[in-house]
Amino acid sequence: MIIELGDFFSSQKSSFPLDLCFSPEDGADATGMIPAEMKIKENGIILKGEIRSVGDYLSLSSTVTVKYRAVCDRCLAPFEAETSFGFERQIVASQKKAVQREDGEEEEPLAVEEGKIDVTEPLSEAIALEAPTVYLCREECPGLCPTCGKMRDDPTCKCSEKKEIDPRFEILKKLLDNSSEV
Repeated sequence: MIIELGDFFSSQKSSFPLDLCFSPEDGADATGMIPAEMKIKENGIILKGEIRSVGDYLSLSSTVTVKYRAVCDRCLAPFEAETSFGFERQIVASQKKAVQREDGEEEEPLAVEEGKIDVTEPLSEAIALEAPTVYLCREECPGLCPTCGKMRDDPTCKCSEKKEIDPRFEILKKLLDNSSEV
């Protein structure tokens, strides 16, 4: 995922807007960091923001939106979703050592090579870190019934009405029954 900086350098402006779309074919997961469960859609990585000149370096400040398909971890239904997060990096003329960010963390700046910067690795890493750990088609998804395999909110599933007790705990049920008689 390459960002051309030729227009920024030729414009002589202190900031330059960005509105870019990337596809998985653009090398979005060349690093192998993005979870396999997250199938990024065509032109599904949208980077909107700006590049600003800040002293002896450039600053990339943007919001990244990732549109993807996945399978719900509870009900196994396919669904589409998106996630957004901030993405900021410093851009330098040549590769330097790690630089200190405002929050005290160190990061490696992006180096300009032939008027371009390659954001493949840092953007893939950011997507992997922002990816959900659990994929849900909706927050209140009840999941599948472990007995019959239907959705738990399906009216034809009556499994939850049946009070089956694990045979190993049958003796405890007898204790509860005896205590209610006292």
